[in-house]
Amino acid sequence: MKVGFLFNHDAGHQAFHLLPIINAYASMRPDDDIRAYVGGTAMMEAVNAGLTPGRGRVALVDLTLPPVVNEIAMVGDFVAPASRLARLRCNIERFRDLDALVAPERTCLMLKDRVGPSLRFIHCRHGAGDRAMGFHPSLKNFDLLLLPGAKFVRRLEEVGALHDGNQFAFIGYPKFDAVALKATPQDFFGNSNPTVVYNPHFSPELSSWFKNGVEVLDWFAANPDINLIFAPHVMLFKRRYHVEASTLKFAIRRRLPARFQNRPNILIDVNSTRLFDMSYTLAADLYLGDVSSQVMEFIARPRPCVFLNPRRLNWRDDDAFAAWRLGRVVEDMNDFGPAIRGSLCNRDAYADAQRTHFNDTFNLTDEPSAERAARAIACYLEERNTFKPGA
Repeated sequence: MKVGFLFNHDAGHQAFHLLPIINAYASMRPDDDIRAYVGGTAMMEAVNAGLTPGRGRVALVDLTLPPVVNEIAMVGDFVAPASRLARLRCNIERFRDLDALVAPERTCLMLKDRVGPSLRFIHCRHGAGDRAMGFHPSLKNFDLLLLPGAKFVRRLEEVGALHDGNQFAFIGYPKFDAVALKATPQDFFGNSNPTVVYNPHFSPELSSWFKNGVEVLDWFAANPDINLIFAPHVMLFKRRYHVEASTLKFAIRRRLPARFQNRPNILIDVNSTRLFDMSYTLAADLYLGDVSSQVMEFIARPRPCVFLNPRRLNWRDDDAFAAWRLGRVVEDMNDFGPAIRGSLCNRDAYADAQRTHFNDTFNLTDEPSAERAARAIACYLEERNTFKPGA
């Protein structure tokens, strides 16, 4: 079998979801032709650092664009994933002989009509959140969907992404394999004060950063008895201009004011791998955010959550905001301080709800998730006609 794994993004966060799978597959299927298709500097760094267990069995395919095409694509990145799409278009021939392509995102589907029906498309998620974008109807075009747990079957069936023409398998969450969830978290401040991680998303339509972000940091600057880790979604500071293509919402990400630098109770990180390797979510006592899927990783150990809703979205009966049922929701910044302090004083208030949602989100077993994923891929390719959904 010739199986490709697609690492194609401007940041390295998706690699942490796919690397455990390719390493497990390389160990499980040493005779297969296994390739890592890599595009983007950050992705190449992540793959070079994380492919060690499978290095000898995996061929690296560099999707770097020609300089002129790269410059043009970077302009297009302001409004669309132009570079990602360009890397695929410029390298179509390098995918043509594959039996399967495993990808953590949807742009790869542009290859489907160009490469031919023999190539099977397999999707693994790069997060386990509830946002509607994670359940896009176009997922119906994948032949096999590797799912963390039961929640995803319900949501994908609702949008028609699971149907008679494709299959799914529960695999758990490969990113958890590489993280010691029960280990003592790192101490970033050297004091006994509680620590909050603020993890705003980059969506101009849903993020709290564009409207309330600076006000949040000002509150922590004025309340030094609580530590703050400002750890936004890695894409928030990767670009200055953010466009929500589906709704044409637009926002400009302004520079951080200098007054937040060198504060003993404020750690600011906008570009390191700690933004997505769970260092900060494991170290925090309280999660503060909006719609980032990292909250699902945070509640692996139930702890208080506070969500910001500056646009006063009608969220209560919307499963796209199911995570907001796991903590306090703040719509008026006058309520922000009491929400933070109150949640820290009553840390178990939402623990049962968090455990229920976590177990609905993640189907975890004693078998490592990456091995389950590798086995599901192998079984699907060997037994397409008899493969059992949910295996």
